[in-house]
Amino acid sequence: MIFNPYSIPHLIVAIFYVISGIYIYLKNRHSMINIILALEWFCVFIWNIGYFFMYSTKNENIAAIYAKFIYIGIVFIPSLFYHFTVVILKINNEKNIVKLNYFISSVILFFILTTNRIVSGVWTYFFGFHTKVTSLHYFYLAFFFVLFIRCFIKFYKAYKNKRDKSPGEYNQIRYIFVGFFIASFGIFDFLAHHGILEFFPVGFLFVAVAFMIIHYVIIRHRLLDVNVALTRAGIFIFVYLFILGVPFVFGYKYRLWQLATWVTVILATSGPFIYLFLQRRAEKILRKEQLIYQQALRNTSSTIMLNKDLNKLLETIVLNVVDIVKVNWAAIYLKSEKEDKYLQQYHHSKTGEESLPKEFTLDSELVKRLYSSKLPLIGEENHFQELKIGLAVPSFQDSNLIGFLLLGDKPKGKIYDQSDVNEFTLLSNQFALAIENCQFYSQERQRQQYMRVNSLDRQMAGLAHEIDNPNSALLGSLGSLELVLDDLKEVIPADKMEYLKKKLDRARFNSKRISKMITSVREFSRASTGEVIPLKFEWIMEGLLNIIEPQFKYNGVNFIQEVPSESIWLRANKVEIEQVLVNLGTNSTQAINEIWLKGHNTPESKKEITLKAYPINPNTLRIDFTDTGGGIKKELLEDIFLDFVTTKGSAEGTGLGLSISRKIIQKHNGKIWAESEVMGSFN
Repeated sequence: MIFNPYSIPHLIVAIFYVISGIYIYLKNRHSMINIILALEWFCVFIWNIGYFFMYSTKNENIAAIYAKFIYIGIVFIPSLFYHFTVVILKINNEKNIVKLNYFISSVILFFILTTNRIVSGVWTYFFGFHTKVTSLHYFYLAFFFVLFIRCFIKFYKAYKNKRDKSPGEYNQIRYIFVGFFIASFGIFDFLAHHGILEFFPVGFLFVAVAFMIIHYVIIRHRLLDVNVALTRAGIFIFVYLFILGVPFVFGYKYRLWQLATWVTVILATSGPFIYLFLQRRAEKILRKEQLIYQQALRNTSSTIMLNKDLNKLLETIVLNVVDIVKVNWAAIYLKSEKEDKYLQQYHHSKTGEESLPKEFTLDSELVKRLYSSKLPLIGEENHFQELKIGLAVPSFQDSNLIGFLLLGDKPKGKIYDQSDVNEFTLLSNQFALAIENCQFYSQERQRQQYMRVNSLDRQMAGLAHEIDNPNSALLGSLGSLELVLDDLKEVIPADKMEYLKKKLDRARFNSKRISKMITSVREFSRASTGEVIPLKFEWIMEGLLNIIEPQFKYNGVNFIQEVPSESIWLRANKVEIEQVLVNLGTNSTQAINEIWLKGHNTPESKKEITLKAYPINPNTLRIDFTDTGGGIKKELLEDIFLDFVTTKGSAEGTGLGLSISRKIIQKHNGKIWAESEVMGSFN
């Protein structure tokens, strides 16, 4: 075995491909794509390691053995590539053709290894021995080109079909076209087989680079833009042709092989540094636009931490991503505290045509993959084509997936690459912290608001007690006064006695009414036991009127009741249902006052609240609560039932009334919702 500098490129390619083949197989042993690629890599390894040993020997007989050995790899490359095409394009009706191709390759290999009718020996070139073939070799070339042309046609049809339907797969096919173009230069190696080449055959480098481009995008999740891939391949070929080509030409021309070898070693040492330098410069130019929006995303992440309102934060995240990355749409999902689901919180689309799920369950494929990867996922490479997801970005708190951001495809058919994944990985950590801060702030605000409400309840109960004591004394005094009047009936004239009796009865009536109101207020402010018992709806209405009728009269509101004359029985908690109706009545009164204070009332305007109750069926009672206020914006009809959402100023409301009301109604197996037209109404 001798040292031949022309054998070194084959050794480098062989080592690279055998390591890559093992990695591809171990990455997913159950994937047919990975198995096919690992076998193809192994074929490239055999092809190049065979040439390495052929160029490293001076014995013609040994070289002839290696000339046949390399075909163990070469002969199966077209069959494996055809099999790869069928699998990657999901063509299910060509299994027999795939088997036939492998059979033909095996037959050709059998004749090559057992006879000299195809591979007849070796040629002697200046770079060493090289494979020599007969005219029968053209049959193998015909088989080779037929398979590659068929693959090209299949990919071209898929290319046209996927262009508008699936940008990710469209880009995948673009890679393969680029690979086809580069691999076509490998034909020069076959010229040397037929003895019509007078320079070192470098076609194997083009084939090796083509396979790198085509398969890198499959194994590495298509995280490389096609222009970048082509640029890297071009720089790689340029650098290493220069490193290997200059010394070879110098050595061939002047026969100074020892000096050429040392020059090769020196250039090979500096080759990686030259390649990386040129690669970075070229990619900086190609990715100029991408680098700009990535910097803008980093700037955005530094400001979102200042946002304390969760809804505003989520809206800011989505709108900024759509605006900066120029995607068609984006949506953000957060894990529900009450359900094992991820609910859509905010969605923005430039076209309004996207239809995304409102929720994802914990056992959905997307959620499982996000939990497994812990990193952003390219949508289409992870079988989410039906959702048309470009990128899925998870946000974790420790090991808990609190939510994720979904992005549509980039404009102009561009795809997300590894730098995008790295950038959004950093951003997802910022998103998680910002969301955690908002949730903490919301919980703290909620705790303070509840403390405020509880404090008001205690104050109300205490105030009712303080009013009840003198009122009870007043009732006693009125009784004593009546006894005194009875003793004086002989002294006081009859007409004046009647007048005093009427005033006394009126005072006793109002005092008893105050007692009923105080009883209702105490009952209302007392913590509910949660007990559900049979009761009449009129009892609830009596308690409601005792509490809220003074408020209606003070504000000049006409309260209209439309309830059936017959008694309606229901199973409920009296205090809790009264609380719901009091909340609705208070909100309606404030809504009416608001339009009057703003001067929006007209001569036809009325301060009017209507409560209409009627049974839908024996088990269901419907209550419509309608007012003549200014109404509710359409986008707030559902949100007003969330904690701390209010359309009033902070001095007028806590944003808890309707939230608590919905919880109470849901507890009673009921439903509460809002409808609004020109003038608002609650149902």
